[in-house]
Amino acid sequence: MADPLPSCFTVMATGQIEGADLNGNDNAYCKFHFVAGEDWQLLDGLEEGITQSSRVSQGPDQMLVWNFPLDVTYKSTNAYGWPQLVVSVYGLDYLGRDVIKGYGCMHIPTCAGRHTLKLRLFKPRSASGLQSFLAWLSGMPAEFSDPRFPSYGEGREVTRVVSGGHVIVQINVMTKDMELFGYTDGSSRGSANTAQGPALQGLF
Repeated sequence: MADPLPSCFTVMATGQIEGADLNGNDNAYCKFHFVAGEDWQLLDGLEEGITQSSRVSQGPDQMLVWNFPLDVTYKSTNAYGWPQLVVSVYGLDYLGRDVIKGYGCMHIPTCAGRHTLKLRLFKPRSASGLQSFLAWLSGMPAEFSDPRFPSYGEGREVTRVVSGGHVIVQINVMTKDMELFGYTDGSSRGSANTAQGPALQGLF
């Protein structure tokens, strides 16, 4: 008796948030969130977490090292809303207050395999010089009310930000049954058995 066709495809992502370079900041930790569309369901793993606090290493690269594990598995029938990883990095200011240092966002790679990615960080700017001065004085710089905001398209075009630093993420991606739903993840490109389906990059 033939096995029934699967009702969904599966995407598994494992890896780690390796560390960050924050342009002179020597103490920080990272919060992370996985954000996916309405058609995606979490099967296993944690969609959010927080790393330990780390100080800059004594080596020549001057990196903050976290090596914090990531492990999520999703299922879906639609590639729209492909999962994204959003990071929020916090550190200490000159008075020892805990403040935002930057946000970063990326889609989980659509191609199966091992990937090492650099997330460039940015943070919102105050609307005026007075607000910027008051934020500096109070130790409460401008930040997003929703830490998942960098993954949303709506409202991003009117947000003023300043860039600085980056986070290194190493991630391993595996997919299952995507070809049965008309998608190819690119890992078998050029093979005679590769299913001809729509490009994932056009569906975000």
